[in-house]
Amino acid sequence: MIDMETVDREIRAARAELTNSGNAKGILSLPTRKRIWRAMLDPDDDEVSYQHRIRLKMACVRHVLPVWYQGFPDDQRVEDMLALAQDLMDRRTTDIDQAQEDAETFLSSAISAAESDELEPGTDVTRTDPVKDISSLVADGASHAVFSACYRDADMDLWKEFDDMVDDDEMLPDTLESSYSCASAAAGALNWQPLEQTDVPARRAFWTWYLNEAIPTVLAT
Repeated sequence: MIDMETVDREIRAARAELTNSGNAKGILSLPTRKRIWRAMLDPDDDEVSYQHRIRLKMACVRHVLPVWYQGFPDDQRVEDMLALAQDLMDRRTTDIDQAQEDAETFLSSAISAAESDELEPGTDVTRTDPVKDISSLVADGASHAVFSACYRDADMDLWKEFDDMVDDDEMLPDTLESSYSCASAAAGALNWQPLEQTDVPARRAFWTWYLNEAIPTVLAT
């Protein structure tokens, strides 16, 4: 059984972090989220813990679907990824290798679509379409929801090799957690990017929704 008192305590601590006057960028840190994920584990039921973990990731992706469609109108592939994650959870799909390949191909395609054949003046850095670049973060969140769904490991996001990581950006470029990718899509910027490039109210609104609505809804299912 999940200890809901512990969950509630960690959520209250997360709200305090999010509204702290020193938190100018509206960041909900990785260690804080990991404490919540740990509290959400059911010690008596690994399958329930796994289902909660994946459903929370999927909820994050659904929440920022409008950001995806800003850059990729009429492109249903994020919803296809969500359907694939659901099929993996429900064991309707058992071909893990194919699911991972599909997720990798989708993410690579979205990132490539944001790039042009031109270089930034005076650099060897490829230009990007700023709208599609932000939209590709939603693709990142969706693809990693599929990757996670492939592993029926209740505490995959709590693996010990990640214990020393205190910032989501340490997990760049290919191991970002879905909630962070989606919060970044909402804000139009990753945590490391300057404040003036960040929609802080949108980031804070995403994390407020995450704490107040997404987590309680997932735990109630």
